[in-house]
Amino acid sequence: MGSVEEALHQARISHLDRLMRLERAAFAAKLRAARAVLGISQDELAHHVGLTQKSIHRIENGDVQPKARTIRIIEQFWDQRGISFEDLSNGGFRLVIESSVLATLTDPPSHSAQN
Repeated sequence: MGSVEEALHQARISHLDRLMRLERAAFAAKLRAARAVLGISQDELAHHVGLTQKSIHRIENGDVQPKARTIRIIEQFWDQRGISFEDLSNGGFRLVIESSVLATLTDPPSHSAQN
């Protein structure tokens, strides 16, 4: 009976490992999407959240699982800039951008009239 228990244990570990990889990949995609909307570089984001560019790069590539504290800091950064994400039941997510943020992205730069 030990082998059945071991197999169940391994299956649970495998399932947990898969969930962690998916969570890491989803957060990486959120990070890339938010940066794209904000038009900032990895270095600029790193400066704002107290990380290095290399750390942001590793998170965006899904190479590391960021600490809970790091995730909270990054999510606060997004929230302060009008960006949030809705997690979907299928494991995906939806990007939510406040209209005030969209207005800054679509408004043409103001130029003084020079004739």
